[in-house]
Amino acid sequence: MQVRSFLRPQLSTILVAFFFFILLFLGLFAEVFESETPEVDLAQIYANPVPVAELQHLKSMKLTNKQGVFELLNTHPDGNLDGPWQMTAPQALRMKSEVITKIIEAFNVIRVRNFHRLEPINITSYSLDNPTLSLMFTNFREKSFEIKMGLINPIDNSAYMTISTQNQIYQIDPLEIQLESYDLAQLVESKVLALNVESLVSLEIYGEAGLSMKLLKKEEQWLGDTGVELGSVKVTKFLKRLEEIKSTSILENLTPEQKELMDRATAVPLYSLKLITTQGVRTYIVGEVKGGIPGTSVNGTVYALSGEERKSYVLIDKDELKVFGTKITELK
Repeated sequence: MQVRSFLRPQLSTILVAFFFFILLFLGLFAEVFESETPEVDLAQIYANPVPVAELQHLKSMKLTNKQGVFELLNTHPDGNLDGPWQMTAPQALRMKSEVITKIIEAFNVIRVRNFHRLEPINITSYSLDNPTLSLMFTNFREKSFEIKMGLINPIDNSAYMTISTQNQIYQIDPLEIQLESYDLAQLVESKVLALNVESLVSLEIYGEAGLSMKLLKKEEQWLGDTGVELGSVKVTKFLKRLEEIKSTSILENLTPEQKELMDRATAVPLYSLKLITTQGVRTYIVGEVKGGIPGTSVNGTVYALSGEERKSYVLIDKDELKVFGTKITELK
């Protein structure tokens, strides 16, 4: 009994000392390795999460809403937002410049109200799995990111947004532009082509007999197909005439019968226009459609313009074809 009573206090003392040294060690470890907790900047947390700097020099944009999918190309060689912008799908038409400006301005002033976890239940609850609007931006460094907009909460008039490069759902004030309902008529001009002379390297026009015109820019000078130098004033005047080509109507949602008719009419085009720019090559074709288009109010002979992919068509007047037969040397 005496031995046991002697051992008990010894054992308890050892245990107390052991735990004391553990606590002391943990305290010293925390003191040495603990990093300072940064102060929470509420202004930064609720700042605009959109990478605004990435929107200042854009190469392309794809807008998807309930009206369809619209693919847009910036023709400016440095990606400046003034473009001009060319819609490449679903129609070959020039974008309204003010639309691009409004889109960028709307994302420049986003105000965040709250955050939500990016998890399946929230994605579904806020309709971000079936967004009302999606915008894919690609800048001139080939960096892309997508913004999706979900439902608008009618109770507090807020909207929900995700950015592909971030793992949050943002509850924000609704955009100042109602892009989710924009249709073709609100996005484009009646003009067909968006040209940027600075990015244009070469231009070729083909008729039924083959190459009828070729322009080549060499050291800021324009040369003809024979290598003869052309006056910049005359070339500029010709390019402006090209940009003045207007569509009289837009063909949308073609039936298989209509699509087959249009494809046949443009299989051997009256004219082909090939634009070679610093961004790549774009080709447009013009075909003659005889006898009108079944299922529409279009009768008689009409002329259809399309991209070389023939995904869609716009109709132009016969008078617009004159520009394709222009001789630059004869311009005054």
